[in-house]
Amino acid sequence: MASSRLRNFHHQLVDAVGRDIVTGVYAEGAQMPTEPQLAEVYGASRMVVREAMKSLAAKGLVSIRPRTGTHVLPRAQWHLFDPAVLGWHGEGDFDSGLIADLLELRLAIEPLAARLAAGRAGEADLAELRSAYEAMAGAGGRSDYIEADLRFHGAVVRACGNVFIQQLETALSAVWKTSFQASSNPTGAPDSAALKLHHKLLVAIERHDAAGAEKAVHGLIARATTRIEGRAAG
Repeated sequence: MASSRLRNFHHQLVDAVGRDIVTGVYAEGAQMPTEPQLAEVYGASRMVVREAMKSLAAKGLVSIRPRTGTHVLPRAQWHLFDPAVLGWHGEGDFDSGLIADLLELRLAIEPLAARLAAGRAGEADLAELRSAYEAMAGAGGRSDYIEADLRFHGAVVRACGNVFIQQLETALSAVWKTSFQASSNPTGAPDSAALKLHHKLLVAIERHDAAGAEKAVHGLIARATTRIEGRAAG
């Protein structure tokens, strides 16, 4: 029971300090408060603080040195594919530069994955794609829609048959989630235009239409770009 409580405290502290780093409470290059100071600020023991900082170091957020203390590393060194790190970005101010980089990454990978999936998807792959699409179409709220959207895009990657692209799914899942949250309707209503494009992608893969699948993905990313640019302008 005690070890379980310590694990919970550890995760809570990693989440709290990690969020504060990513959202700029502790600036890049700044020296972090000492262990006793952090323990007081966050209401945790020094042991829990020490282990939490080790976890944040493993995510590339901080550098821990015995004589000079703990410093926040430049964002270029952060492990941005880590779901927690990307999730903390989503809780700060809207970062148009980061979102633009995410969309460029999607353009580099997803059209190829869709083209390959159209040629290689098996019956189980197609069934999972259809199920995920139907979950999107029937989603009752924003969180359900995003969850189904993640399932759909993950199914496309798994269906592509390329082991290197498939192994990117975990990292891409964090990218997709951040991108979807930035482009989805905050009221929770599904984007009918995006849903139609997902259906086009589904049908193209079912029909083994590689060019059609690639075109549908380009359309989806262009739609997301338009909605995100509209949010940034607003």
